[in-house]
Amino acid sequence: MNKRIRFRLILALTPLIVPAVRILGRSIRWKKRYDFHKDRGKIYALLHGHALGLALFGMDRGICTLASRFADGEIATRILEGLGFEVVRGSTEEGRAEKGGRTVALQLIEAIQRGKNVAITVDGPKGPPMKVKRGVVFLAQKTGAPIVPAAVKFKKFFEVRSWDRFLVPYPFTEGEVIVGEEIRVLPEDDLEEKRLQLERVLSSLASS
Repeated sequence: MNKRIRFRLILALTPLIVPAVRILGRSIRWKKRYDFHKDRGKIYALLHGHALGLALFGMDRGICTLASRFADGEIATRILEGLGFEVVRGSTEEGRAEKGGRTVALQLIEAIQRGKNVAITVDGPKGPPMKVKRGVVFLAQKTGAPIVPAAVKFKKFFEVRSWDRFLVPYPFTEGEVIVGEEIRVLPEDDLEEKRLQLERVLSSLASS
């Protein structure tokens, strides 16, 4: 099956995929519920491999998130919107106009100013794995919004053989969202230092 046919097939199946993912999410027995409702205008930073887990945890809370502007991003957009997320298409990479970076940054800044919480897979959409890209700290510096590092743990799961080691939980397993201390990026801060700080925190959360 070539890529185009596979894409069309998955796209056609999204009306069935969304309810299945919702059922999976409701079956998870979460150890602790993070209260999204107390947050306004925060940036949740997570690794790409943890994206499904955080999506299951954060369903129907109106969180704004990103999907790539390429074909796989169309599938992700339909699924995420079906799970109650607000989706922006493109990349957060600063200055990369060809990837929609400037437009995306403006959309995310506007969302944060409206008090929306934003979730970003900081090593996506193509990796390298666990290497934080600069866009998230640039966004935090421009908006003054705190970065909330987050990771997800499941008692029973399988790991997809992909570049991001994508985690998929088994139904009815125990799950836990681990959140690190908030990181603020001030106007005078060095973006590379903050990027490395976030990278270390996420690596620690993922391996804990």
